[in-house]
Amino acid sequence: MTTIREIAAKSGYSPATVSRLLNNDPSFSISDTARKKILKTAQSLDYQRPNVTHGLAYQIAVLFAVQPQKELEDVYFSNLRKSIVKNGERANFTLNFYHNIDAVPNTVDGLMAVGEFSPADLERLAARSPHRIFVDSNPDPHHFSSVQPNLQAITERAIDLFVQAEKQPIGFIGGGYWDLQSAKVHKIDSRQKYFESHMRELDQFDPRFMFIGGDFSVASGYDLGKKVVASLAHQPLPAAFLIASDPMAIGVLQAFNENKITVPIDTAIISINDIDIAQYVSPPLTTFRIDTNELARQAVNTLKDLLIFDRPQARSILLDADLIYRKSFRKPV
Repeated sequence: MTTIREIAAKSGYSPATVSRLLNNDPSFSISDTARKKILKTAQSLDYQRPNVTHGLAYQIAVLFAVQPQKELEDVYFSNLRKSIVKNGERANFTLNFYHNIDAVPNTVDGLMAVGEFSPADLERLAARSPHRIFVDSNPDPHHFSSVQPNLQAITERAIDLFVQAEKQPIGFIGGGYWDLQSAKVHKIDSRQKYFESHMRELDQFDPRFMFIGGDFSVASGYDLGKKVVASLAHQPLPAAFLIASDPMAIGVLQAFNENKITVPIDTAIISINDIDIAQYVSPPLTTFRIDTNELARQAVNTLKDLLIFDRPQARSILLDADLIYRKSFRKPV
């Protein structure tokens, strides 16, 4: 790991000067030439800053475009908010949360964004600060950095595990997003896209086994579970389902239990998120654990990197997720 002394030796400045610059000492004054040379040297040596930085507190606006009701229904977003606060404080960020981009002052040092934004909002967001990052998604990878779960790898692994366990045919239960400019347009979720793509690669895609609701809530899962039950009058029950979120899976389980569909005997389930309640439903859910703390930590570190080194290139960081095996799907032998 690169040290302050190594940067000092290569750049030609004292360790004290390098340390005060990289640790954002608010009382420290340095010429623009010296600043650029030290930062360029630190970059070339792949300097990794510590998580906790003393000195200047960056003013960070967090655009949290998640409706309060949705945050209550899906504790994933509640956990993500708490993780952003915890990791932001450790990095010496002064965080202020906003639901509306127009409320964000022009004086902020950087921006973090969570949720869905219209194209017009994205333009205003980009104009507020050159230092910005999305957490959990990225609506425009060409202009915004992001840290998000690797949903493609998660989706493909679930399908491959079902195939390995000889659980076929495979169904998908998911939701989508309503376009913010037109309430009549329902946008396709990436998990649905990855599911269809990988199933087509395996020559196993069957549109009859796709059940898509309006959102990712327990209520939506319950309604879709009842649609699965109703479909059994004219088509077979898939041997396994990938469900896009734990709240949806909980609703599906309720509908299945009411109609005597036994999981995992009649059909197996893998879902995504690993919220706390997933281990207590009947049967307990096998689910991918998305680490909201690691999402937030990586996002905070990446944003600080953008702030200190003023990097112009957008970057996308994808995080893998551990599969937590419980009773809704047993690990293949």
